[in-house]
Amino acid sequence: MRYFIAYHNEKKMGYSCTAIPSPRVKTSKPVEGLEGSSVWLVAGEGKSPKSYYLAAKFTVEACETDKHLGTKLANEVSGSGMLFGKSICMNHTPLLTQLQKLSANFVNGFCELRDASAIATLKALA
Repeated sequence: MRYFIAYHNEKKMGYSCTAIPSPRVKTSKPVEGLEGSSVWLVAGEGKSPKSYYLAAKFTVEACETDKHLGTKLANEVSGSGMLFGKSICMNHTPLLTQLQKLSANFVNGFCELRDASAIATLKALA
């Protein structure tokens, strides 16, 4: 099983994590072959200091390359799971600090997660 975290920046995306209609993530990274992987979506919203939320958890069922042609985030993974919106706040938690460290402060956007303790904590949360 492969595990991924994705980051949704409200300001850059132009909409809140609460506006996502179904579990999905847009990315510039290759998505082929990710079916069956688990994805946790972390959202950062508001101005400094941002508020962080675990916005969704899903299992990838569809990988679409160039679904959003002409955009920076052309590829998309989607699947079945849960949308949490803003119900799971991550502010000031050791998990948020750990995920920021593992993902270069979410600069990587969509990245594979290989840290067993982070995976276990995310599984327990969602």
